[in-house]
Amino acid sequence: MIIVPSKFSKQDISARVNWINNPLIHRTMFFDVPASIGNTEKWFAQNQENPRRIDFSFKNIDGNLLAMGGLTGIDTQHKHAEFYVMVSPDLHGKGIGKRVSMWLYNYAFSKYNLHKIYLYTNDDNISAYSIYEKAGFRLEGILREHKWKNGSFQNRRFYGMLRCEWEQKEWKKNVDEQVYVD
Repeated sequence: MIIVPSKFSKQDISARVNWINNPLIHRTMFFDVPASIGNTEKWFAQNQENPRRIDFSFKNIDGNLLAMGGLTGIDTQHKHAEFYVMVSPDLHGKGIGKRVSMWLYNYAFSKYNLHKIYLYTNDDNISAYSIYEKAGFRLEGILREHKWKNGSFQNRRFYGMLRCEWEQKEWKKNVDEQVYVD
């Protein structure tokens, strides 16, 4: 399947709201739910020209939305950014998250010349952090009882990948917005 990256657009807002409101998504990510079109349109307008973040939509060749992801907190002085990805709830377990994530790792290091990309995930989100560990992210710490969700405090795992680690990966390559996802 060919996966085509593009910058997140207004046309993707409705899907983003639907995905965030889906329990398969919001049980493992920290969004204010229920999400609304109005609040998401405000979020989009506020972040459209934000140089410290970039958000992508990933579609198949027919234009069907498969995943969303990007980089936040892009810091050009300290050369790091936070990575995130969200796959359509209907497509979990099909390898799309892995493929999109690898494209985003390559994009982060090649486009922004970062020294490090990092991410947070829930301690109980084993499927997500297994993907990150297999890609080469290293667990840098566990933030104990760091977020309140579903009636209890949740541990958060903090992972990082350094540029020198990325450079050793067989899947490493330089990409930009015009390069399809492998």
